[in-house]
Amino acid sequence: MLMKALDTLHVSAVGPDNIHAGEIFEIADNDGEILRQRGLAEPVTETPTPAAQPKTRAK
Repeated sequence: MLMKALDTLHVSAVGPDNIHAGEIFEIADNDGEILRQRGLAEPVTETPTPAAQPKTRAK
């Protein structure tokens, strides 16, 4: 399940680094539901678009 953090979190099942507010991460459905119930994250209903590639300067 894809979730969007609403606050800074540390979820060892996701990785060793903190997850900052606004970041999207993947977590097991039942663990994501616990975060949602506690108001720490919300489910992402659509697939996030990849960041735009910076344009290269013409030579």
